[in-house]
Amino acid sequence: MAAMQPSRRSVLATLALTAGSVALSGTSMASALAQTSPDPTKPRTKPVIFVVGDSTSSAYQQSERPRAGWGQALPLLLGPQATVFDYAWSGASSKSFADAGLLDRVLALMQPGDYLLISFGHNDEKVSDPSRGTLPDSTYKEYLGRYIDGARARGGKPVLVTSVERRRFDSFGTAQDSHGAYPQAVRDLAAATGTPLVDLTVSSKELWQKMGPEGTKRQFLFLAPGEHPQYPQGSEDNTHFQAAGALSVARLVARELQQKEIVPPGYFLNIDAGTDPLMAMFWPSERPVDVPGTLDVGPGKAFATVQAAVDSIPSGSTQRTVIRIQPGTYREALRVPANKPRVSLVGQGSRPEDVLLVFNNASGTPKPDGSGNYGTSGSASVRIDGPDFVARNLTISNDFDEAANMGMKDRQAVALHITADRSVLSQVRLLGNQDTLLVNSPGAGVPARFYFDRCYVEGDVDFIFGRGTAVFSACEIKSLDRGSTTNNGYVTAGSQDLSIKYGYLFDQCRLVSDAARDSVHLGRPWHPSGDPKAVAQVLVRDSWLGAHISGSPWTDMSGFSWREARFHEYNNRGPGAQVTPDRPQLPGPEAGNYTVRNYLQGTDGWAPQLEGTTADCSVVPSAPAA
Repeated sequence: MAAMQPSRRSVLATLALTAGSVALSGTSMASALAQTSPDPTKPRTKPVIFVVGDSTSSAYQQSERPRAGWGQALPLLLGPQATVFDYAWSGASSKSFADAGLLDRVLALMQPGDYLLISFGHNDEKVSDPSRGTLPDSTYKEYLGRYIDGARARGGKPVLVTSVERRRFDSFGTAQDSHGAYPQAVRDLAAATGTPLVDLTVSSKELWQKMGPEGTKRQFLFLAPGEHPQYPQGSEDNTHFQAAGALSVARLVARELQQKEIVPPGYFLNIDAGTDPLMAMFWPSERPVDVPGTLDVGPGKAFATVQAAVDSIPSGSTQRTVIRIQPGTYREALRVPANKPRVSLVGQGSRPEDVLLVFNNASGTPKPDGSGNYGTSGSASVRIDGPDFVARNLTISNDFDEAANMGMKDRQAVALHITADRSVLSQVRLLGNQDTLLVNSPGAGVPARFYFDRCYVEGDVDFIFGRGTAVFSACEIKSLDRGSTTNNGYVTAGSQDLSIKYGYLFDQCRLVSDAARDSVHLGRPWHPSGDPKAVAQVLVRDSWLGAHISGSPWTDMSGFSWREARFHEYNNRGPGAQVTPDRPQLPGPEAGNYTVRNYLQGTDGWAPQLEGTTADCSVVPSAPAA
């Protein structure tokens, strides 16, 4: 089932209350509140094409895929000369958008040379709703004039875009008009003010006529039951688009911008490219227009501990909560339960080392209530079960002292235990010894996906382990030196159920160590409780391997042969990247099946690796290009 969203009216009330109170200092609205970043008002070398409008042009979040607006598809058509920021708001009219302060927010981000594509009308037509309705020859033009004047005052270039036509056909299969006098009002205003015009009403009606009643179903949000997991009951929607339709309408907009020379030549280089929009488009975890809640932790802030901030979040909240953590050390066993999704932990220091979340329980540490020991999974300094979790720019550590506790039988000490599906950790350091990082899932055979982007993980024995699916992209993986000349541990101990195709992918990583040459194994197969269906899957590809990696890097565990696991390498380099009979290499023809996308997409098409790329319409560049 698609995630429940707040009503348009409740969102309007929230935005109205916060209008003008948020300083936009980041990229998307969520990251503007989530992190410190360069001031976006500093001069940029790439113009931004801002899109404001209603649901037909807006960007949608991952839980609503494949629904998309044409502004969300527009980046797929651009060349390198400009970017797109889609701040359109589903349900908005020219009036409600401006009244909520959203126009002011967009104008605050605009710089000379930027474009403002203005496309309202669907909800202006709802004159029975006083918060949205406008009259075509008076208030509609008056509100649109505010957008034009505001963009010009910022040195920007306003462009009026008439509303895209709905899917309306008569009994003879003839496409029908559905917007009454509103498109002509836009044309008249464009002529009166000298504002460039994209007549999307005309071009979309012509396109729908060409496609016909049945062909247009592949453009609009017509989905069979079970076709997409976000819409298990299916959908029959004559107004909103799926990915293919959003791209088709974006092409109409781009062509007219180009043909009328509203933008310089070369802006849209990919109009006719054979793009698969469902795979190429980016759906963010939240819409750009959504405002996250923010909580501040640290000296002099509202919360002294991170756990106190987490505890204050209402259970079942669908709004992202950004917990901004001031530099310092936070010694606490932190838990984010499954009923608190969409939590972001964001370090406010200048580097990940500035914020340290740390505790020192081990598997053999007795619980204070006398009910036994913590066990491996319970020893975690930080445990995350709430889905759609984000962590950025901080360190998570378990500093249990193995040397000082040699009398303890079980000394596994987890830094992070995570089961939260669709989690992203970026520039996070994970520190420990044995069992540093437990990438887990809610149960055997239940998928959970994690994206580690430019992270650092260190440990010695099985320090990346569990049954989850995890991609480590451009990460540094450090094996600690245990002082042995022959065995300094194992990087991985995967335990994926055979029903889970993808386990761990190390892509463009660096595996480093100060340990002796040929003394560290890439992994061994962990079969919890002897489960024969728990068969590790690990691929190390396009990575640099230090000399510490053994020439026979995979080894047996608890009587289970590594040769029966799913272990492979592909296209690695460095002194530890030998090719021997004991090092299975992924066959070249299969390399395209084991990519970051394939590991992460699951059934819902999750693609966090596209965030911040040219496909991302939720980002405003916040620093000048080099």
